Amino acid sequence: MTVCDDCFWEFLHPLVHESMEKNKRFEQKYGRHKRWDWDENSSTLTFSDAGVPKIRIQVSIVGTTEGDSWEWSWANRNIPETSKLGLEKVRKFGESNGYEKLTSAFLAADDSTGWEMTAVAVHLMRAEGSYRFPTDNGFCYLVYRTVESLNGVLNS
Repeated sequence: MTVCDDCFWEFLHPLVHESMEKNKRFEQKYGRHKRWDWDENSSTLTFSDAGVPKIRIQVSIVGTTEGDSWEWSWANRNIPETSKLGLEKVRKFGESNGYEKLTSAFLAADDSTGWEMTAVAVHLMRAEGSYRFPTDNGFCYLVYRTVESLNGVLNS
């Protein structure tokens, strides 16, 4: 059974705000850094300053945008299983609750779609935050699984 679009947006709206708050708290706790590096092989995102790594984050890829299309990572065979840990929970939640946007491999996308779908993943996976980085054709959206402070440097 598919739930009405308005019902999905009512579900989604507070999650977007929750995700924004989590990202704000993450930045307050860990600071803002000049550089980021993505390691596809280990599914890690590393933030650094002046060539010194400060934070390494184990992440899961939520999905990607390309043009006006969103693709969930759980549907993308080009993304290794180790890079989409936990995303099956989002798809199953969508099935259980009739949220077609969480169960359709592809969605029509605008500038907000990636962040909106990522907000759902942040909530369901109880992630500490999220990030997106540019790709050759769009953006890749991530949720944080574990955060490791490097060199004992943290903002308190």
